[in-house]
Amino acid sequence: MRKLVIIVFSLLFGFSVTANNLQISNLQFIPDNSALGYAHVQFDISWDNSWRDTENWDAAWVFIKYNDGTGWQHAELNFADGSVDGHTAAGSIINTSNDGRGVFIYKSLDASGTSTFNGVQLRWNYQNDGVASFDGMQIKVLGIEMVHVPEGSFWLGDGETTDIQGHFEAGTSGTPFQVNSEASIVLGGGGLGSLGNNNRQGMTNNGDFVPSPYDTISIDDFSDTESQTLPAEFPKGYSGFYCMKYELTQNQYVDFLNMLTSTQAATRYDSNPHSVDEASVRYNITGIHPNLTTASPHVTAMFVEYFDGAAYADWAGLRPMTELEFEKACRGILTPVIGEYAWGTTNLNNTFQIISDVDAPNEDITTGFNTTAGNAWYSFVNSIGAAVRAGIFAANPNNTGRETSGATYWGIMEMSGNCWERTVTVGRPEGRIFQGTHGDGALNVTGNATNTDWPGHSGADGVDDIIGVGYRGAGFEFPTPVPLNMRISGRRLATAFYNIRYYDDTMRFVRTSNF
Repeated sequence: MRKLVIIVFSLLFGFSVTANNLQISNLQFIPDNSALGYAHVQFDISWDNSWRDTENWDAAWVFIKYNDGTGWQHAELNFADGSVDGHTAAGSIINTSNDGRGVFIYKSLDASGTSTFNGVQLRWNYQNDGVASFDGMQIKVLGIEMVHVPEGSFWLGDGETTDIQGHFEAGTSGTPFQVNSEASIVLGGGGLGSLGNNNRQGMTNNGDFVPSPYDTISIDDFSDTESQTLPAEFPKGYSGFYCMKYELTQNQYVDFLNMLTSTQAATRYDSNPHSVDEASVRYNITGIHPNLTTASPHVTAMFVEYFDGAAYADWAGLRPMTELEFEKACRGILTPVIGEYAWGTTNLNNTFQIISDVDAPNEDITTGFNTTAGNAWYSFVNSIGAAVRAGIFAANPNNTGRETSGATYWGIMEMSGNCWERTVTVGRPEGRIFQGTHGDGALNVTGNATNTDWPGHSGADGVDDIIGVGYRGAGFEFPTPVPLNMRISGRRLATAFYNIRYYDDTMRFVRTSNF
């Protein structure tokens, strides 16, 4: 046994994973109970801009991958022995998922500032994974910063009466709709208690771009006179969930690609994804699998189409977010403000002209007229026309409130601007079949997610169109009316689907907090 420990230690020493400000280091392997088929993986973890208060907290979603010589696999963490499940970390609470795909680690007491937990130990049930030997074994611990959005009621739509983009409403009243449970909802039809969409007003492409053979513009299949049913199983946002604090970063996506097979990676990566100078929009993923790298590790991963994002979510044990959860993640429990952005007001500050400390973990912006505030990155005024570092506004010490940092009610970043985000729509039957199942950590042989309830291909015309998902939040490069698209309630492209990679598209993922 002692020889085994030395071998494994030598293989693991020095492994660390960076995801925005999250650091995992000092990885060790402790094969302390081979008779029962489990061991512990030990490491230190820290991340910045962390908090816990009376309303919510941020956390790290931590999962383990191992390679026994046959490729990278997802490790099963113990989840059957009660609240701690054999996992320990002084000063923290560890909640294990109910499928063993990972754990949430967060502060045990109310506090703000950097979270640091040393000597974290997670129990790996390696025997359940069919591992018989550790000779030549490689292990990696990965983490993603998440924010807990608690269970409770919230509002859809903001009561907008002029610049409507399929905004949600209560019936045909034009007023916001309150979600009070996860029960089924009648969509459209105009009846009392139904969820309306302003009769689909504004849900067109408005001539802002010309659809190609790869693009399909779609609007909701319900209206004031047509009704559909949103099943109880569809995640509506009433139940609590964890949401990624930041959009997917290039570093996270590179880690993902390099741990796939060459066939899977070829499906999920294109070195020349669109007819644009990739470097000019700061898409800097280069190299040859499994040694892909990026010169912009902390910048949002753009050119992420839905199938890329769904694959990452499955691989990481997470799931796509619904458009109802998107509004709760932004607005929180507050009464809606007409025309509000993710930070809860209608004020925009986008006079940015210079990026400082380019591609560094502390990358920041300066502004042409105001050096102390910023809340969104989009090309309506003076944007450089490229994505920026995830969480760029929150890290500036001058940006202390929601409006200046761009934070949602719960402290989630860049949900208005930077890059468009894919969400599962209620406006198509292919979206309404979504039941919120979580990824199991494994993809199929071609690199696609395997969850059968997730939106997928239509195949009806021989073209793999993406049906059941759409866009929310807007991005750094899009014609007028970008500020309208950035609003919490804006649904202009909520059911639009494309099967190409575009340079201001990305995703972020969630996990239901009943684990």
